[in-house]
Amino acid sequence: MKRLWFLGLALAACSFPFNYTLDLLERDLPADFVEGTFQVRAGGIDPNPKTLGPVPVSYTPDSRVSLSGASLEYKVCFTSETPGASFSGSLTYAAYLAGDEAGLLDPANLVAQGTGAVAGLNVGPVCVSGEASLNAGQLQAVASGRFYVGARISGDATSSQEATIRYRTEVLRLRLSGTVRP
Repeated sequence: MKRLWFLGLALAACSFPFNYTLDLLERDLPADFVEGTFQVRAGGIDPNPKTLGPVPVSYTPDSRVSLSGASLEYKVCFTSETPGASFSGSLTYAAYLAGDEAGLLDPANLVAQGTGAVAGLNVGPVCVSGEASLNAGQLQAVASGRFYVGARISGDATSSQEATIRYRTEVLRLRLSGTVRP
């Protein structure tokens, strides 16, 4: 009996590593955060920047879990909805994460960004993707069970005529790592 008690105590003191992927696109995100449009003219994109969010994300944290790291992965594709338009310049997609709505788009909350040249928009999609680790404040926000995500689309893209560009978020995932106690 003493051995079983000791074994139970030893197991309770142990923790095991875990990795978990939280697919944010499986959450109830607003449709215009995931997909929408904006205009590109000879003078540039309108609006510039186009702001997406803030979007609250919440879940019930498990007290047995201790997060030690996380990264945000994204992939966004742009397509032209205007036949015959020709494009130049580039578009940048910047992903943000924060613990509060008010400071979401502060530079300190920028997680990752990518830029794609848009000259090929008249023949097919232009996609940008990236993955970067969260900072300590962002990790704490995720661990708390309530955080906000947002994005900005900006750049110096221009078009030979007024054109509509569609953006579509194809990947938006948090990769979490840490330990879990039994």
